[in-house]
Amino acid sequence: MYKKTLALSLTSLFCLPALAQSGVQLYGSADAFFKYGKVMGDSTAGIDDGGIGNSFFGLRGEEELGAGLKAVFVLEEGFSIDSGKSCCMSEEDSSSNSGSETFTQQAYVGLKGAFGQIALGRQYAPGYFTDPYDALQGMTPSPQNWLSQLANLTITPNAPARWNNSVGYTGEFETVGVSAIYSAGNLETDQAHGASRTDDDKYGLGLRYENGPLKIGAIYQAVKYKAHYDGGWLEASSGEDETQKDWMLGAAYDFGFATLAGSWQQGRDVLGASGFDVDLWQIGLIIPVVGEDTFNLAYGQAKLDGGNPIMGEGGSVKPKSLGAAYLHPLSKRTTVYAAYTWVDHDDLRWDQATALGQDDNGHKADGEVDDTSLFYLGLNHRF
Repeated sequence: MYKKTLALSLTSLFCLPALAQSGVQLYGSADAFFKYGKVMGDSTAGIDDGGIGNSFFGLRGEEELGAGLKAVFVLEEGFSIDSGKSCCMSEEDSSSNSGSETFTQQAYVGLKGAFGQIALGRQYAPGYFTDPYDALQGMTPSPQNWLSQLANLTITPNAPARWNNSVGYTGEFETVGVSAIYSAGNLETDQAHGASRTDDDKYGLGLRYENGPLKIGAIYQAVKYKAHYDGGWLEASSGEDETQKDWMLGAAYDFGFATLAGSWQQGRDVLGASGFDVDLWQIGLIIPVVGEDTFNLAYGQAKLDGGNPIMGEGGSVKPKSLGAAYLHPLSKRTTVYAAYTWVDHDDLRWDQATALGQDDNGHKADGEVDDTSLFYLGLNHRF
């Protein structure tokens, strides 16, 4: 037993310098919270994941190639800390790709230099980075988070803004940042039944300006919906063949005593349904309290138009949301937090919610969705 232990120790000593010399870094986040309250009227209580940041682990590295050029890679795997299972791939991506779901947050390789970075693989689209203009910074209680998911917008800090089979560019030039992406989607080969490999293409562009206390950003994204996936096969969809087009304008200003942040975004022909349009705005404050503690507060409202294949006939639905969080850093890497979310779904019916991708949990199709009211108490640790 002693010889085996000694051998393992010696092996570890030799492996650690090799890992350090290779420039590979292990990093990530572990975030869990206790929740209590109601989601769309259904009572819930228990442990959940990702209150102020996703739980994930990642590997990244780079190699100097000379003349200011570097080879880079990133591999990130999200997981649900309450169950230990992998996560963070959208339902469409999961059903349309065989194999295990490993490194579902990001997985790419690329080149970086003075020109910026060009990478190939599964990457964040520009629309994932809404946090600079969100007082709740994309946290679970954020109104922008809840309402963008409900309305199926692609500009959202969630899985729909992680794109497979993509080529992406990012560049930082003093006060200006640029990001662009093109994704071939999940369909890469023309199908005999008429589906083209371009039927689910995606593309996006983001522009950012940061100068002192001021941040301004603009994002545009488009997702083609000429086909949909069903049981792993691509089939022609019924009436959902438009290109969803999303855009967002956001801004934030740090006054010292508080930071004011807000955004306005629109989605046109959402889910490929002609005439299904969504408007969403939110505004909030980040207020320093004591030391590094902050109180974050935001309010938002969305408008989902009726008279289309998704919402059916009828008038517009205007869900609204309020989110609040108190963050208390215990160290540079560990934060304890308490938060609250409230969502009024207005006159949204369960058949409409189901068409938007929500689980009806046995509710009657013509019944109205009740409010969401959730309390959180959690801990986030970054490593």
